[in-house]
Amino acid sequence: MPHCVIEYSAPLAELIDIPKLVKETHQGAIDSGLFESKAIKIRAHRCDDFLMGTEPDDNFIHIRLSIMPDRSNEQKTVLLERIYANIVALTSDVNSVTIEILDIDSQHYFKALAPS
Repeated sequence: MPHCVIEYSAPLAELIDIPKLVKETHQGAIDSGLFESKAIKIRAHRCDDFLMGTEPDDNFIHIRLSIMPDRSNEQKTVLLERIYANIVALTSDVNSVTIEILDIDSQHYFKALAPS
């Protein structure tokens, strides 16, 4: 935990370093002090089809973190702040950066690991 999905508008692939965005998001989650590095799962999804605002050049990054519900509001705020601090230098050309934290319903979450 957490599961992190970064959605970004397709034109940003030409403007920012997406692999670095993934790495910096990962580092921000580590810097929060809430998770071990090996537990953080991050993936980025390019959105080719999107409509945002009225300008054809509008673009976005939306980061969604799904975590178990045992974190306080203060811990979640630290997580948001650490991630944003790590990515802000990469996002100067981005019209909208949003970060969202969702609590996973643990009764409806399943995880299976490969045998070691």
